[in-house]
Amino acid sequence: MKGLFIDGKWSPTPARYAVPNPATEEIFAEAPDGTVADLKRAIAAARRAFDDGPWRRTTAGDRAQILSRIADGIETRKDEFRSLLIGAGGATQVSFVNQLDAPIEQLRACAQLATSFEFELKLPSVTQQTRSGKREIHSLAVRHPVGVCGLIPTWNFPLYVTLQKVGPALLAGCTMVVKPSPWGPLVDLLLAEVVDSCDLPPGVFNVVTGQDPALGAELCESALVDKVSFTGSVATGKKIMQSCAQTLKRVHLELGGKSALLILDDAELDEQIPAIASPAYFHAGQGCAMRTRVLVSRKRHDEVVAKMSGFVGKYIKVGNPADPQIMMGPLIREERRRAVEGFVTSGVEEGAKLIVGGKRPKDLAKGFFLEPTIFAEVKNDMRIAREEIFGPVVCVLPYENEADAIRMANDSRFGLAGGIVTKDIGRAVEIAKQIRTGGVSVNGASNSLVTPFGGMKESGIGREGGAFGVEEFTELQSISWPS
Repeated sequence: MKGLFIDGKWSPTPARYAVPNPATEEIFAEAPDGTVADLKRAIAAARRAFDDGPWRRTTAGDRAQILSRIADGIETRKDEFRSLLIGAGGATQVSFVNQLDAPIEQLRACAQLATSFEFELKLPSVTQQTRSGKREIHSLAVRHPVGVCGLIPTWNFPLYVTLQKVGPALLAGCTMVVKPSPWGPLVDLLLAEVVDSCDLPPGVFNVVTGQDPALGAELCESALVDKVSFTGSVATGKKIMQSCAQTLKRVHLELGGKSALLILDDAELDEQIPAIASPAYFHAGQGCAMRTRVLVSRKRHDEVVAKMSGFVGKYIKVGNPADPQIMMGPLIREERRRAVEGFVTSGVEEGAKLIVGGKRPKDLAKGFFLEPTIFAEVKNDMRIAREEIFGPVVCVLPYENEADAIRMANDSRFGLAGGIVTKDIGRAVEIAKQIRTGGVSVNGASNSLVTPFGGMKESGIGREGGAFGVEEFTELQSISWPS
């Protein structure tokens, strides 16, 4: 990698740190290990670019052209991104629809919003009585860019998460400093190479990588930063919110989840079992929106568990993510594998029934692999049902009736995503409205290009996706005048 990307230039740094391949445990590459001084330079560059540069005064159409160029640049370098996602992230071929294709599609959709997003909205006029008589008052609501943004994406879907922030921020007219997770810096640096070729004014887009937690702290504490957008854990999100409160920054937090999938009794299991059994093992379960609590009526509990375990045993193959036949690769680091194993132990100790998995594959001596795991007869007060595991572990919980299922789905401190499986779409929509979660998928349907994505409760604050994501990077101003 060329170095840090600051103020439109590449800044080589002598300090580097190793990025391992989670499938082999060998060093895959080295990343620049930036310092707080580097981050301060990037923040200052973004501040100058916003206050004094031309970017925020460009038209939405001009910004959309830049977004389209970035999307084209990523498209032409897809193989390089794919190599990084496999080698540094353990991503399997099946995940590239989300890891690589969807981010490009979302960036193009964001560019298209330039023609429809209302940066200026004419409001209804009102009649005002004055001493000299009546007069009409006319008003506009104007959306201005929020300013300098600190963007802190996570490591599990690095391009997807970063572009969910960068695209809307650029369209809104913001400038930014991207501070990737130390576990996933390489994709963001390659993205900076793409941006460097797209005629973006210096200082608008900056990337500083590094291991020091003080880098993220500086973004949150700096009075030069107007907003922080973070994707990651609840614990870190709370710290970020506390830190940003000192300067009253705008905060967007996309945090953890413990999403429930409700299977209604009329569900066609043979048709839906792939959607029920496989998503939680996608990218080794390392996704905040994965449906890891499967709620099913007691009378169909054993049937669902049997079909899930049969599907997993037949189709969820674990191994080298570079092999296109492999669906599930490794966890990102050894400490994450140990943490997931701790949850497995906890589930057994609390009385849940371990149906399949829970162990390290015997035929994979190297790499941070773990078998896909299913627990049955799980109670909603067990640790494995309460906490985000962030690994390939699914809990099947029996419910007594529909009202009980809704209660169980809502009995969580999280509220990010969820799902319903049924033949009755109308009924599913009514049930979805009763679940306190940011999004609900019925029979596996999704529409990430236009729908808002984000959480309720401890799953976060704010929304990404479509026009909703652009709104998050704007501030409203009202202008009124008489006639």
